Amino acid sequence: MNRLIQLMRGPAVLLFCILLPLSSCDKDFGELNTDPQAATSLDSKFLLNYAINRTGSSRYESWRGNLIYTSQWAQHLSGSWSPDNYNTTNEDWLAAYWNEAYGTYMRNFQNIIDRGEGTNVEAMAKIFKVLVMQRVTDMYGDIPYTEAFQGGNFPQPGYDTQEAIYGFFVAELRQAIAQLAPGNGEEVGTFDPLYAGDIDSWKRFGNSLLLRVGMRMSEVNPAVAQEVVSEAISGGILTEIAVMHFDASQNGGPVSSGIGSVFNDFGVGGGGFAFSDEYLTRLQAANDPRLPVIALQYNSDGSENSAVTPAEYQGKANGADIATIYDFAMPNHDVMAAYDSPIIFYSVAEAQFSLAEAITRGWASGSAQDAYEAGVRAACKHLVEYPRSTLITDAQIDALLLEGTVAWDDANAMELINTQKWLALLFDGFEAYSNFRRTGIPALTPGLTAGETGGAHPKRMRYPISENLTNRTNYDAAVSRLSGGDVITAPVWWDVD
Repeated sequence: MNRLIQLMRGPAVLLFCILLPLSSCDKDFGELNTDPQAATSLDSKFLLNYAINRTGSSRYESWRGNLIYTSQWAQHLSGSWSPDNYNTTNEDWLAAYWNEAYGTYMRNFQNIIDRGEGTNVEAMAKIFKVLVMQRVTDMYGDIPYTEAFQGGNFPQPGYDTQEAIYGFFVAELRQAIAQLAPGNGEEVGTFDPLYAGDIDSWKRFGNSLLLRVGMRMSEVNPAVAQEVVSEAISGGILTEIAVMHFDASQNGGPVSSGIGSVFNDFGVGGGGFAFSDEYLTRLQAANDPRLPVIALQYNSDGSENSAVTPAEYQGKANGADIATIYDFAMPNHDVMAAYDSPIIFYSVAEAQFSLAEAITRGWASGSAQDAYEAGVRAACKHLVEYPRSTLITDAQIDALLLEGTVAWDDANAMELINTQKWLALLFDGFEAYSNFRRTGIPALTPGLTAGETGGAHPKRMRYPISENLTNRTNYDAAVSRLSGGDVITAPVWWDVD
């Protein structure tokens, strides 16, 4: 069990409170009037533990950045939220992930990096920094990066172009991977909530993030993308999932899943999310064994609607008006969206699907079919990470791989690979939305309302209004590089389709 979780029991909760000043005002934990410098001397491995925990346990931005925005725009989920109608008028929701990434996550990761200790913990912080900031730039486009995280040195940081930021990601990941070595600094142990300090696992995690970064550039700069992707694969990609578990000894907060808290704090249906019909119908068409594990149709009292079989579950069309959420299948609250459900930062399935695409493009050697089928198997098998999940057997997966919409076809390789990747990325709306924009796969029907896009899929999120008010000159420069201004129809740099 995570060492931070152990520390937060009883009187040791004071240690957790010391860390809160490193955060921006958080809607779940509240604002504390304490010394903002109080945590600067805390051990690096403690800060690493805290920062990684917050990226998975905080309900505030899990709800807004992941579920309300990216998961609906990726058309995994659909609900009674204005972004499902392609409207972005709620500034609190719009800015949630931006504010937490800059105000909480990065203050802690950068605190470790700025110490310049040259240790494995520092390398781990650098790797996770890329994971977080890739999400931010992919959501918004050009963002403050080189002048960000510098405290009072740059109170109004300039915006780096996304192209430049991707170059920084590659360099930072290369440096971090090279820095990881046995005995390089104090042992991290269980302060590392992902791999308990295993250096080889962190190297593969770093290489897999390098693979993600490289693949994102596939359409805008294929030559550089091929170089980066090939390097990442040669270095060794994930063989073990990057996942954070929670014991849920308290409902909500740092010992619980942020996504699980969204779905359960307000009772069944309170989160306001059903499965999108785009997601559900693809599972049904393939007789996918994941469907009865991940989905359930409920009655309004929270009981299972046993009159409806999984094959009969209804998904909600994105942008559609509804009378009641209980007409539609939802994520199974007891399995997929419980307080003790895990947060998956990077799955073996995603890594295998990216490998399959790289082979298909001629950027790596091997069998694209083998990598694709390994991805499907891993996507089914990683559901065992969820407590109370039903095991999907090898025989069920064998049958799935023979289904017409799943069975390997060389002529349809890119469609198959990226559709299955999209399915596997459930609850990682950030990555699902980005990969969909990069590839245009699967072929999703836009939502039923025009919203701010005229009925087209959104291309990005608008910048937080605070940037217009407090960092106007740099904000204006970034907006001038967008097609049509600060609108959700303006594509980011790597989105060229």
